[in-house]
Amino acid sequence: MNVARTAGGTEGGAPGFAPGEHLLAAESLTKTFGGLAAVKNVSFMVRKEAIKAIIGPNGAGKTTLYDLLTGIYEPDEGSVIFEEKSLLGLPPHRICAMGVARTFQTVRIFSQMTVQENVMVGLHKSTSSGMVGCSLRLPRARREEAWIAEEATRYLDLVGLEMQADSPAGSLPYGQQRLLEMARALATRPKLLLLDEPASGLNAYETRELGELIYRIRDMGITVLLVEHDMGLVMRISEEVLVLDYGEVIAEGTPEEVRNDPRVIEAYLGSELE
Repeated sequence: MNVARTAGGTEGGAPGFAPGEHLLAAESLTKTFGGLAAVKNVSFMVRKEAIKAIIGPNGAGKTTLYDLLTGIYEPDEGSVIFEEKSLLGLPPHRICAMGVARTFQTVRIFSQMTVQENVMVGLHKSTSSGMVGCSLRLPRARREEAWIAEEATRYLDLVGLEMQADSPAGSLPYGQQRLLEMARALATRPKLLLLDEPASGLNAYETRELGELIYRIRDMGITVLLVEHDMGLVMRISEEVLVLDYGEVIAEGTPEEVRNDPRVIEAYLGSELE
């Protein structure tokens, strides 16, 4: 396996990628905090309609990398290209509007709102009624609100939460809160969905169901980038795996290639693979 496969410019693709095949390309991303490089010279691409995982030990820079891709942090160096457009300098809501959605390592939901209302929040960017129309309950605004409620139910059905639609979101078990966050992210109609440890807190059955859900999301034409510590899930559903250690790429390839890479075994996978 050749880590250099991630190197090179975004123009014309990189080794292993046909021109125009990739949806996202990160090039030489670097971010330091107080002199410590959380992400250092990271380059990789994500193919359209693929499931790609990012793995590495705690502190490897995985969540910081997500923050760079979604506009929470701006890199000190490097570039992020999504559908041939630069994401650098754009705020998170603009990046979301372009088709990049994410979940978080720590669940972020509106606990006092209902499950359905949480998903409806993600759908409001698809409406055109202004504040006046909504305040006066004009016919167009009422139609759009009905459509949003119907669409929210569809996304809840996708993740298996349709029966909890009227429940307060904060009353859901932790695993279902993660599914709710995924439904809300999907409601923004992303082209690329970034999942940050979605299997955290799930039991074995729930993790298997999560894997099937991620397959269904991919089959909807949505590309999935996955940060995950559950190696069983990663090796089962991922088509490609990127491995970080101390903020740097140490390997990239198929799950089988990564599983057998001595650098990965030494840095992260040894005890689990044994």
